[in-house]
Amino acid sequence: MNEREGKVKEFLASSTYHQLSANQQKHAQEILTRFTHHMVEEQHLADTAWTPQAVKEVMVGDFIAEPTLTNQFGIAVAPVLKAYLAFIQAPNYQELSQAIDDQRVNMNACRKAHQTWAQLHGQPTAQAPQQPAARPWSQEQLAAFIKRAKDAAALEPEFQSQPLDGASRQYLVGQFIRLMAQEFHQYPGNWAFNDLQQVLGMMMPLDPAITPKQIENIVPTAQALFDYLKRTGQIDLEQYRTALKSIAKMQPSQDMLASLTRSERETQLMLSFIRSNGINTDDVQTAEKWMDDHRAEVAGFMRTLLNPWSEYEHQQLLKRQRRLARQQAVSTAAPAPRRAPRGVKFSKKARRKKRRR
Repeated sequence: MNEREGKVKEFLASSTYHQLSANQQKHAQEILTRFTHHMVEEQHLADTAWTPQAVKEVMVGDFIAEPTLTNQFGIAVAPVLKAYLAFIQAPNYQELSQAIDDQRVNMNACRKAHQTWAQLHGQPTAQAPQQPAARPWSQEQLAAFIKRAKDAAALEPEFQSQPLDGASRQYLVGQFIRLMAQEFHQYPGNWAFNDLQQVLGMMMPLDPAITPKQIENIVPTAQALFDYLKRTGQIDLEQYRTALKSIAKMQPSQDMLASLTRSERETQLMLSFIRSNGINTDDVQTAEKWMDDHRAEVAGFMRTLLNPWSEYEHQQLLKRQRRLARQQAVSTAAPAPRRAPRGVKFSKKARRKKRRR
């Protein structure tokens, strides 16, 4: 164990570490192992010799560009780094802490794009080769492929260990392939990591027709499809790896979404988007202020997720409008006319008694 690894291990056993949140503790070791490694490899600096500029450069470099890194990882980076610097008593702690805060937004942009800052701004690198655009498939090609994939979902061995029945597996497979083509114009062999995550992890759970059990099984069904396509030579190894990475850490969020109503899923996905921008949604005032300042960005994100279900959303809007109109009509309607009071009507027996008096 070298000195750098020793310091990280000491930190993980310290009271400073135990003051971190559960999410920060979960990712602390990976964050520090990756960050200190890149600091040495790229900046040639030991932990106590970090500079603000070096920290900023590492934060938006290969450290954060790995496609498997999650939103939760990104959220934990800044507090973990600052806690570690406080623990090792970095002599320029205040400057480093400020540099981390200043670079947080850029780091999140890199993490979401799975690219370094240089790649995001068009600087060519050996790790980001330009790929030719995929030729669009005809409707006939797409329909034929979906049919073959649905047949496979019912019969092929990759799908047989799942708890879903054949019809549900076929539905998920068909929806996935259709959405990748419809929303992103992508076909097998050219599926991109970000778009795979968006379709499988966000769009499909908002399908008005999907069931909670189907949501819970989006990931295993997708993996079975990828395994089948790889075995039959319909996608290459690189596409297969990208596809598997896209679902590697998706299951917990799918289980959570399956337990919610559709409206609650929308809310949860919006909160996830806000958190992915480094905002603590537990701090209501901060979250609301960020939303006010980024209304167009939030609205654009939600429009993208809901676009496949636009007809359903339109029908729901019409229902709400009709319901509101009925409520307004009832509240503004003139009161019913009251009947004029009539004289007291006595029974026949009472009238006889009255005459005898």
